[in-house]
Amino acid sequence: MKLESYFAAAGSQAEQTQLDIIANNIANSNTAGYKKDALYFNTLLADSEKTDMSQGQVRNTGNNLDIALSGSGFLSVQGTQGTLYTRAGDLAVDANNQLVTQDGWPVLDQSGKPIKITDVSGLQITDNGQVFDDGNSVGQLQLVDFPADSLKKVGSLYFQPQDPTTQPQQAANCTVRQGALEDANFNTVQEMADLIEVTRNFESYQKTLKSGSNLDSELIAKTSS
Repeated sequence: MKLESYFAAAGSQAEQTQLDIIANNIANSNTAGYKKDALYFNTLLADSEKTDMSQGQVRNTGNNLDIALSGSGFLSVQGTQGTLYTRAGDLAVDANNQLVTQDGWPVLDQSGKPIKITDVSGLQITDNGQVFDDGNSVGQLQLVDFPADSLKKVGSLYFQPQDPTTQPQQAANCTVRQGALEDANFNTVQEMADLIEVTRNFESYQKTLKSGSNLDSELIAKTSS
């Protein structure tokens, strides 16, 4: 393969990956607590995917079961294979009266146990995460934090440490706001503009590859004749 075609193939693959990432971001533009993914190019042929953990805008919803986290920190939830961490605060109460995520995973208190709610209308959550059910304290949200760049995504909304030995620390700069949600942390219009640009780049690489293939075919035809 000619060097030009090799670089075009590598570039085309990178742009395809970028397209998939941006499309997934746009698909989650209305997902509470979603964190934008992006592809960072270290060299011409090496790239890595990273998650932007910056704060999204907080908007009021008036729903008792909605909470937004401000500052650095995560809710702890019980996943199918252990504890996971999330910023998605659009919570619900399941058939067992447990406070859960939209995926049905129990939200954990500081002792690592699910929090039970009997009366959603009487639910109160303080700015430090203490949970009251009709005035009775039923637990405190386990709010934790991790060193920068130490987490990896699990699905679209959950995280876990890249190194299993990394231990969560109590979040020191995280406040809870009940009746509000944290929006996805990116501008949809900008993502759409990026999608158009990456699509054009991808098409350009594809044209280069097609042109190289045509030239190779012509050369083979001349050699054979």
